[in-house]
Amino acid sequence: MELDKIYQLMDKFEQSSLTSFEYRDQDFEIQMGKKGHGKTTVTPQPAPLPNQPVIDPTPVTPTPVSTVSTPVVAEAEPAPVATSVASNPTSVVTPDPEPAPAPIDPKECVTAPVVGIYYPAHSSEEAPYVKLGDHVSVGQQVGLIQAMQMMRPVVAKQAGTVKAFLVKNGEEVNFGQPLIQLIPDTPDDI
Repeated sequence: MELDKIYQLMDKFEQSSLTSFEYRDQDFEIQMGKKGHGKTTVTPQPAPLPNQPVIDPTPVTPTPVSTVSTPVVAEAEPAPVATSVASNPTSVVTPDPEPAPAPIDPKECVTAPVVGIYYPAHSSEEAPYVKLGDHVSVGQQVGLIQAMQMMRPVVAKQAGTVKAFLVKNGEEVNFGQPLIQLIPDTPDDI
């Protein structure tokens, strides 16, 4: 990639509200991120290594890895169990813990094609592309992502019914992040 193109990318990135950006092609890779008050940090990736092994005469010394210890929380004393006059223990009913939400299978989701800001509609005055319970078909547009001052369509890769929206309007999303959970039409679609 030419140096002028890199400077243009950096300028566009600096002006955007994105906090990180990655670009890759066959010969080039660049990552940009903002820290603090919008300062841009550019981390160019090293060029691919040649096929010949490189022998470094200096020995590598391992660095110690610090471990994080978790604090131990004392458990509460169990409540005494009441017994009846006939010395039969009464049953103690413990409430069932709330079931954990089912994990989301990425195969059942429409995912973000790029890093950017997600929008469910073209504008705030217009209706969203899809609503809960709507049926979507393969290739149907279900949202937009603003990336580098451009709007990119988000399209469904499989057919199904909209089960849940996993991100909100105007929320920043990463590449491959699940956006909309679907109930697939057939298990073969997955």
